[in-house]
Amino acid sequence: MAVDNRFMIKRLQSLETVFVSFAQTTRMPYVECDKESFDDQVYLFANEEDAKNWAKEYGEQNIPLTTVKAEKEQILIVYSSFHLMGVNRVAFHSGAGFSYLPLDEIVTLKQPEGEKVGFPGKNATLQLTMIYFLQELRRPGQSSEDLERRKRLQSMEQEMMVNLVRSQYVMAIDVSKVEGEFDPQKHGQNIQIPYVKNGEGEIFQPLFSDMWEFRKFTKERTSKFRVVTVPFKGLLPSLIKDAKGYILNPAGVSLILLRERLKVMEEQVEA
Repeated sequence: MAVDNRFMIKRLQSLETVFVSFAQTTRMPYVECDKESFDDQVYLFANEEDAKNWAKEYGEQNIPLTTVKAEKEQILIVYSSFHLMGVNRVAFHSGAGFSYLPLDEIVTLKQPEGEKVGFPGKNATLQLTMIYFLQELRRPGQSSEDLERRKRLQSMEQEMMVNLVRSQYVMAIDVSKVEGEFDPQKHGQNIQIPYVKNGEGEIFQPLFSDMWEFRKFTKERTSKFRVVTVPFKGLLPSLIKDAKGYILNPAGVSLILLRERLKVMEEQVEA
Protein backbone atom coordinates (compact mmCIF):
# COMPACT_ATOMS: atom_id res chain seq x y z
CA MET A 1 0.00 0.00 0.00
CA ALA A 2 1.35 3.42 -0.97
CA VAL A 3 2.25 5.78 1.86
CA ASP A 4 1.43 9.49 1.62
CA ASN A 5 4.66 11.20 2.69
CA ARG A 6 3.72 14.74 1.68
CA PHE A 7 3.12 16.09 5.18
CA MET A 8 6.39 14.76 6.61
CA ILE A 9 8.37 15.86 3.55
CA LYS A 10 7.00 19.40 3.95
CA ARG A 11 7.92 19.27 7.63
CA LEU A 12 11.47 18.22 6.76
CA GLN A 13 11.81 20.84 4.01
CA SER A 14 10.65 23.59 6.40
CA LEU A 15 13.38 22.97 8.98
CA GLU A 16 16.05 25.60 9.53
CA THR A 17 18.43 23.00 10.96
CA VAL A 18 18.80 19.23 10.64
CA PHE A 19 21.12 16.76 12.32
CA VAL A 20 22.80 14.00 10.32
CA SER A 21 24.25 10.74 11.64
CA PHE A 22 27.82 10.33 10.38
CA ALA A 23 29.94 7.19 10.60
CA GLN A 24 33.23 7.87 12.36
CA THR A 25 34.77 5.03 10.34
CA THR A 26 34.23 6.75 6.97
CA ARG A 27 33.66 10.44 7.74
CA MET A 28 30.53 10.10 5.62
CA PRO A 29 26.82 9.92 6.51
CA TYR A 30 26.06 6.54 8.03
CA VAL A 31 24.29 4.30 5.51
CA GLU A 32 22.21 1.26 6.34
CA CYS A 33 20.39 -1.21 4.11
CA ASP A 34 16.85 -1.81 5.34
CA LYS A 35 16.41 -5.53 5.98
CA GLU A 36 12.87 -5.65 4.60
CA SER A 37 12.75 -3.13 1.74
CA PHE A 38 16.50 -3.21 0.88
CA ASP A 39 16.49 0.60 0.62
CA ASP A 40 19.83 2.28 1.20
CA GLN A 41 19.02 4.88 3.82
CA VAL A 42 20.64 7.65 5.86
CA TYR A 43 19.39 9.15 9.13
CA LEU A 44 18.20 12.73 9.67
CA PHE A 45 16.86 14.23 12.89
CA ALA A 46 14.89 17.34 13.71
CA ASN A 47 16.30 17.42 17.26
CA GLU A 48 19.92 17.12 18.32
CA GLU A 49 19.07 15.18 21.48
CA ASP A 50 17.28 12.47 19.46
CA ALA A 51 20.28 12.24 17.13
CA LYS A 52 22.72 11.88 20.01
CA ASN A 53 20.57 9.25 21.72
CA TRP A 54 20.45 7.32 18.43
CA ALA A 55 24.25 7.56 18.13
CA LYS A 56 24.62 6.30 21.70
CA GLU A 57 22.47 3.24 20.95
CA TYR A 58 24.57 2.41 17.90
CA GLY A 59 27.78 3.00 19.85
CA GLU A 60 26.70 0.25 22.23
CA GLN A 61 26.66 -2.05 19.18
CA ASN A 62 30.22 -0.98 18.27
CA ILE A 63 28.98 1.23 15.45
CA PRO A 64 30.59 4.60 16.25
CA LEU A 65 28.45 7.51 15.02
CA THR A 66 28.74 11.24 15.42
CA THR A 67 26.10 13.93 14.94
CA VAL A 68 26.66 16.69 12.40
CA LYS A 69 24.55 19.84 12.38
CA ALA A 70 23.49 21.28 9.00
CA GLU A 71 22.09 24.81 8.80
CA LYS A 72 19.48 25.83 6.23
CA GLU A 73 22.05 27.05 3.67
CA GLN A 74 23.86 23.69 3.91
CA ILE A 75 20.85 21.38 3.76
CA LEU A 76 20.58 21.27 -0.05
CA ILE A 77 24.27 20.32 -0.23
CA VAL A 78 23.60 17.54 2.28
CA TYR A 79 20.72 16.15 0.18
CA SER A 80 22.86 16.33 -2.96
CA SER A 81 25.59 14.37 -1.19
CA PHE A 82 23.07 11.62 -0.41
CA HIS A 83 22.31 11.29 -4.13
CA LEU A 84 26.01 11.17 -4.98
CA MET A 85 26.51 8.41 -2.41
CA GLY A 86 23.84 6.23 -4.03
CA VAL A 87 21.33 6.57 -1.20
CA ASN A 88 17.65 6.35 -2.13
CA ARG A 89 15.85 6.88 1.19
CA VAL A 90 15.95 9.15 4.23
CA ALA A 91 14.95 7.90 7.68
CA PHE A 92 13.71 11.13 9.22
CA HIS A 93 13.12 11.38 12.97
CA SER A 94 10.68 14.23 13.57
CA GLY A 95 10.73 13.93 17.35
CA ALA A 96 7.91 11.40 17.39
CA GLY A 97 9.63 8.50 15.63
CA PHE A 98 10.96 7.73 12.16
CA SER A 99 9.31 8.34 8.80
CA TYR A 100 10.89 6.75 5.73
CA LEU A 101 10.98 9.17 2.83
CA PRO A 102 12.16 8.54 -0.76
CA LEU A 103 15.08 10.88 -1.42
CA ASP A 104 13.78 11.80 -4.90
CA GLU A 105 10.58 13.13 -3.32
CA ILE A 106 12.56 15.44 -1.03
CA VAL A 107 14.92 16.85 -3.63
CA THR A 108 16.03 15.82 -7.13
CA LEU A 109 19.62 15.99 -8.27
CA LYS A 110 20.57 18.02 -11.30
CA GLN A 111 23.28 16.72 -13.58
CA PRO A 112 26.43 16.92 -11.45
CA GLU A 113 28.93 19.53 -12.52
CA GLY A 114 31.77 17.75 -14.25
CA GLU A 115 29.68 15.32 -16.29
CA LYS A 116 28.96 18.14 -18.71
CA VAL A 117 32.65 18.38 -19.59
CA GLY A 118 33.42 14.67 -19.68
CA PHE A 119 34.51 14.04 -16.09
CA PRO A 120 32.66 11.67 -13.75
CA GLY A 121 30.38 13.99 -11.79
CA LYS A 122 29.25 11.07 -9.66
CA ASN A 123 30.11 7.43 -9.09
CA ALA A 124 27.31 6.42 -6.75
CA THR A 125 27.64 2.65 -7.13
CA LEU A 126 31.32 2.66 -6.20
CA GLN A 127 30.72 5.13 -3.37
CA LEU A 128 28.01 2.98 -1.85
CA THR A 129 29.95 -0.28 -2.00
CA MET A 130 33.03 1.38 -0.48
CA ILE A 131 30.96 2.87 2.35
CA TYR A 132 29.31 -0.43 3.25
CA PHE A 133 32.62 -2.33 3.15
CA LEU A 134 34.59 0.20 5.20
CA GLN A 135 31.83 0.76 7.77
CA GLU A 136 32.04 -2.94 8.57
CA LEU A 137 35.81 -3.41 8.10
CA ARG A 138 36.69 -0.54 10.46
CA ARG A 139 34.02 -1.39 13.01
CA PRO A 140 35.75 -1.64 16.40
CA GLY A 141 35.49 -4.50 18.85
CA GLN A 142 34.95 -7.27 16.28
CA SER A 143 36.45 -10.75 16.58
CA SER A 144 38.80 -11.94 13.85
CA GLU A 145 37.44 -15.44 14.54
CA ASP A 146 33.90 -14.49 13.51
CA LEU A 147 33.46 -16.61 10.36
CA GLU A 148 30.09 -15.09 9.43
CA ARG A 149 31.54 -11.59 9.54
CA ARG A 150 34.55 -12.68 7.47
CA LYS A 151 32.21 -14.09 4.81
CA ARG A 152 30.18 -10.90 4.85
CA LEU A 153 33.29 -8.75 4.49
CA GLN A 154 34.57 -10.94 1.67
CA SER A 155 31.30 -10.54 -0.22
CA MET A 156 31.31 -6.76 0.32
CA GLU A 157 34.93 -6.49 -0.80
CA GLN A 158 34.30 -8.50 -3.96
CA GLU A 159 31.40 -6.23 -4.90
CA MET A 160 33.54 -3.16 -4.26
CA MET A 161 36.40 -4.56 -6.35
CA VAL A 162 34.08 -5.12 -9.31
CA ASN A 163 33.10 -1.46 -9.17
CA LEU A 164 36.71 -0.33 -8.74
CA VAL A 165 37.69 -2.11 -11.93
CA ARG A 166 34.73 -0.71 -13.88
CA SER A 167 35.23 2.90 -12.84
CA GLN A 168 36.73 5.98 -14.39
CA TYR A 169 38.67 8.13 -11.93
CA VAL A 170 39.55 11.77 -11.47
CA MET A 171 43.22 12.54 -10.92
CA ALA A 172 44.56 15.92 -9.82
CA ILE A 173 47.57 17.71 -11.25
CA ASP A 174 49.04 20.89 -9.75
CA VAL A 175 49.68 23.55 -12.41
CA SER A 176 50.65 26.33 -9.99
CA LYS A 177 54.15 26.56 -11.47
CA VAL A 178 53.14 26.34 -15.12
CA GLU A 179 54.05 29.50 -17.02
CA GLY A 180 51.14 30.90 -18.97
CA GLU A 181 48.04 28.88 -19.73
CA PHE A 182 48.19 25.15 -19.05
CA ASP A 183 47.94 23.05 -22.21
CA PRO A 184 47.29 19.33 -21.55
CA GLN A 185 48.62 18.47 -25.04
CA LYS A 186 51.94 20.20 -24.47
CA HIS A 187 54.91 18.31 -22.97
CA GLY A 188 57.61 19.72 -20.71
CA GLN A 189 55.34 21.93 -18.62
CA ASN A 190 56.22 22.35 -14.95
CA ILE A 191 53.36 20.32 -13.52
CA GLN A 192 53.40 18.61 -10.13
CA ILE A 193 51.45 15.68 -8.75
CA PRO A 194 49.99 16.22 -5.26
CA TYR A 195 50.59 13.60 -2.60
CA VAL A 196 49.79 13.00 1.06
CA LYS A 197 51.86 11.36 3.80
CA ASN A 198 50.68 9.11 6.60
CA GLY A 199 52.06 9.07 10.14
CA GLU A 200 54.93 6.81 9.07
CA GLY A 201 55.99 9.19 6.30
CA GLU A 202 54.70 6.92 3.51
CA ILE A 203 53.56 8.72 0.37
CA PHE A 204 50.17 8.15 -1.24
CA GLN A 205 48.80 9.78 -4.37
CA PRO A 206 45.26 11.17 -4.02
CA LEU A 207 42.64 9.76 -6.38
CA PHE A 208 38.95 10.57 -6.69
CA SER A 209 35.88 8.58 -7.66
CA ASP A 210 34.15 11.72 -8.97
CA MET A 211 34.32 15.50 -9.19
CA TRP A 212 32.45 15.88 -5.91
CA GLU A 213 35.27 14.14 -4.04
CA PHE A 214 37.89 16.14 -5.96
CA ARG A 215 36.30 19.42 -4.85
CA LYS A 216 36.06 18.28 -1.24
CA PHE A 217 39.83 17.67 -1.29
CA THR A 218 40.86 20.90 -3.03
CA LYS A 219 38.45 23.50 -1.60
CA GLU A 220 40.75 24.45 1.32
CA ARG A 221 43.96 24.35 -0.74
CA THR A 222 45.68 27.26 -2.43
CA SER A 223 47.33 25.32 -5.25
CA LYS A 224 45.98 25.61 -8.78
CA PHE A 225 44.63 22.22 -9.79
CA ARG A 226 43.48 20.68 -13.04
CA VAL A 227 42.01 17.24 -13.52
CA VAL A 228 42.40 14.33 -15.89
CA THR A 229 40.32 11.17 -16.13
CA VAL A 230 41.97 7.78 -15.79
CA PRO A 231 40.43 4.30 -16.27
CA PHE A 232 41.35 1.51 -13.89
CA LYS A 233 43.96 0.15 -16.30
CA GLY A 234 45.64 3.54 -16.32
CA LEU A 235 46.14 3.72 -12.56
CA LEU A 236 49.44 1.82 -12.29
CA PRO A 237 51.15 3.73 -15.13
CA SER A 238 49.98 7.01 -13.57
CA LEU A 239 51.25 6.28 -10.05
CA ILE A 240 54.20 8.47 -9.05
CA LYS A 241 57.47 6.65 -8.40
CA ASP A 242 57.78 7.01 -4.64
CA ALA A 243 54.12 6.40 -3.80
CA LYS A 244 53.07 3.26 -1.92
CA GLY A 245 49.76 3.50 -3.75
CA TYR A 246 46.67 5.66 -4.02
CA ILE A 247 44.40 7.05 -1.35
CA LEU A 248 40.95 7.07 -2.92
CA ASN A 249 38.67 9.91 -1.79
CA PRO A 250 41.01 11.26 0.92
CA ALA A 251 38.38 13.75 2.17
CA GLY A 252 35.87 10.90 2.49
CA VAL A 253 36.34 7.16 2.96
CA SER A 254 40.15 7.26 2.45
CA LEU A 255 40.44 3.82 0.85
CA ILE A 256 44.07 2.74 0.42
CA LEU A 257 44.92 1.05 -2.88
CA LEU A 258 48.46 -0.30 -2.58
CA ARG A 259 50.62 -0.66 -5.67
CA GLU A 260 50.91 -4.42 -5.16
CA ARG A 261 47.14 -4.79 -4.80
CA LEU A 262 46.56 -2.87 -8.02
CA LYS A 263 48.95 -5.22 -9.84
CA VAL A 264 47.02 -8.26 -8.60
CA MET A 265 43.68 -6.72 -9.57
CA GLU A 266 44.99 -5.83 -13.02
CA GLU A 267 46.23 -9.39 -13.55
CA GLN A 268 42.84 -10.76 -12.52
CA VAL A 269 41.11 -8.50 -15.03
CA GLU A 270 43.40 -9.65 -17.83
CA ALA A 271 43.10 -13.36 -16.91
